[in-house]
Amino acid sequence: MKRVDYKWTMLALVSAAYFLAQGTRNVYGAVLPAIGADLNLSPAARGAVATAFFATFGLMVPLAGFFADFFRRKWTIVVGMAVFSAAVLATGFAEGFLFLLVAYGIVNALGQSLMPPSNSSLIGQLHVETRARAFAIYQAAFYVGIVVCACLGGCLAGLGAGGWRWAFMGLGALGLVWALVLAKFLRDTPQPAASRPSVREAVRGFFGKPTALLLMLALGLYFYATNGFKTWSVTFMEKTMALDHAEASFNGTFWFYLGAIAGVSLAGIVSDRLHRRRPGVRLETNLAGLLLTIPFILVAASTGSLVLMCGAIFAFGFATGVYDSNLYASLLDVVNPRYRAFSVGIFGCGGCLLGAPGPLVQGWMINRFGDRASMAALALFTLAAAVVVLLARLVTFSRDRVPAGPCAKTENGGGEK
Repeated sequence: MKRVDYKWTMLALVSAAYFLAQGTRNVYGAVLPAIGADLNLSPAARGAVATAFFATFGLMVPLAGFFADFFRRKWTIVVGMAVFSAAVLATGFAEGFLFLLVAYGIVNALGQSLMPPSNSSLIGQLHVETRARAFAIYQAAFYVGIVVCACLGGCLAGLGAGGWRWAFMGLGALGLVWALVLAKFLRDTPQPAASRPSVREAVRGFFGKPTALLLMLALGLYFYATNGFKTWSVTFMEKTMALDHAEASFNGTFWFYLGAIAGVSLAGIVSDRLHRRRPGVRLETNLAGLLLTIPFILVAASTGSLVLMCGAIFAFGFATGVYDSNLYASLLDVVNPRYRAFSVGIFGCGGCLLGAPGPLVQGWMINRFGDRASMAALALFTLAAAVVVLLARLVTFSRDRVPAGPCAKTENGGGEK
């Protein structure tokens, strides 16, 4: 029997971890109406918990990137998995706003922030020619996790008072089990000690690249729109389409992420095939995805037809999948391989901090301007993100691009166990 290359085993392990991380992150939006009713929380308070999560996550990701570049990535991932899973499990026992804020909004975010830089660094190091495809698979785990967990959460929340708690307790327990699996089977692939950068070098390696800064700004604008949508989409469909909670949870998540899986899969394969003869194709893919989101956000926000709304949400999801397929791959095209994890950390930090106000502001806008107007306004942010990516492609990318070299390749991904 042919032995499976470790780079694919590693991808499966970290993708499953990402599945659980993103699933537990987004189950909050799916059960938000039930949490609000059970704990008597206002829309602003519910939005504040999500904003606390994104702000904490954003602040901690650079530190996680530092750990990943200078310490052992395996244990950074394992510890992050264990911490956020324990916090999610505890969220199921919340009895008020403060406990929910600390357990879900802060401790959960602390644990989750440790994982992305190490995950992305390992994928970027072991996958060179297959990088966009590997990140597309990794991103697909994100989408599947959200769909499965959101639908599960919506069904449990529909069982009656307190049903939403079982979603958090079950997913938290499953995450703790997966932390043990990672500790057993995940291997690290450390960079040679001679190539390990100083902190000053790593900072200059990211901030000295205008393309990386522009991509971070675009990510923040994109996160603002998608964070606002993901947090409030179920509530939006309940109110505008008069659906019960289980129906709103399904339609508010399933169609979006079904489209996203299709978009990320197709765009990842196409961009990998074109990358050798067209180095800027990953940025161009980002741009195409962002532009495609705009009309479908507007249709979803304005239509009175459930069928048309679901179709627009599917197309919106497809467009975000196109963007997400090259989200990290485009960044890694312009940063030195020595600074990968640190750069992913800074990139994620800026994006999350810029996008963190989305759920909170969206909650305020719903009260001030109504559901449809506040949803339509999200298109302004994806349009702004597209303009920023276009600027990066036309002005800075050619100068900042780092050609793929042998330093990025490894034979089998071996390392400490």
